[in-house]
Amino acid sequence: MNEQLIHSKITSMELDVLKAVKQRTLENFTEGPSVERARLFFLLLPFFDENHWSGEIEASAKTVSIVYAALHAHDQVKENALVITKKQQLTVLAGDFYSGIYYQMLANSNNITMIQRLATSIIKVSENKASFYDGLVRSVEEIDGLVQVIETELLTTFYKFYGFEKYAPLATLMLRYIRYVEELECLQNNSQTRILRLLNQTLHHSLQTERWLLEKLDLLHEDISLTINSYNFNYELKSFMLHQITPHQHRAEQLTREG
Repeated sequence: MNEQLIHSKITSMELDVLKAVKQRTLENFTEGPSVERARLFFLLLPFFDENHWSGEIEASAKTVSIVYAALHAHDQVKENALVITKKQQLTVLAGDFYSGIYYQMLANSNNITMIQRLATSIIKVSENKASFYDGLVRSVEEIDGLVQVIETELLTTFYKFYGFEKYAPLATLMLRYIRYVEELECLQNNSQTRILRLLNQTLHHSLQTERWLLEKLDLLHEDISLTINSYNFNYELKSFMLHQITPHQHRAEQLTREG
């Protein structure tokens, strides 16, 4: 499958997900649902790698994407706000609305086992997100563990349910890589996130946090390069992952700034 067809399939699922959660008022007053194309890619990776792909599996993949949208919506509510705005109230409602949609989709498919496993994963992700607020100082290894669960737990549950576990190691590396790219960009733009607050608390200075992120990205990319070669992906799929999903240039960017 070539790059154009991969993009086309991802876009098709993206449009289906957006259509499933479309609600005019929420769209007018909130940022709308977050449907990340990288996550869609990994949900579709077994399809791209020519595994059996039924209508039920595709519906479940769309449902997992809606779960991510629901969790992301709840994350957008501002902390420590003295006045709760209409946008914040509707953002909470948006998360609840998306949650209702994915449970409805699963219920309509009579996939009770998937509902149970997904619900367990949602609890685990939510518990890890709650850890950002307990005030404890964590090691960078513990923070990385939190990130891994938040970014990959729902996806790996989907993989395990349909027998696609072999893709979990690669997806876990790549999704963590993508998240740390986003964190690095936020840090360099003087923005603040929950993960950056934890890292700064542990490493004591934003410069140390930046250095840790850059080194982490280098290590993850090395692991990605080694791991991807253990799969029998065709050239187009492998190239898409390395150049479209996780292009690696952060060390070069750092050297350019320092030079």
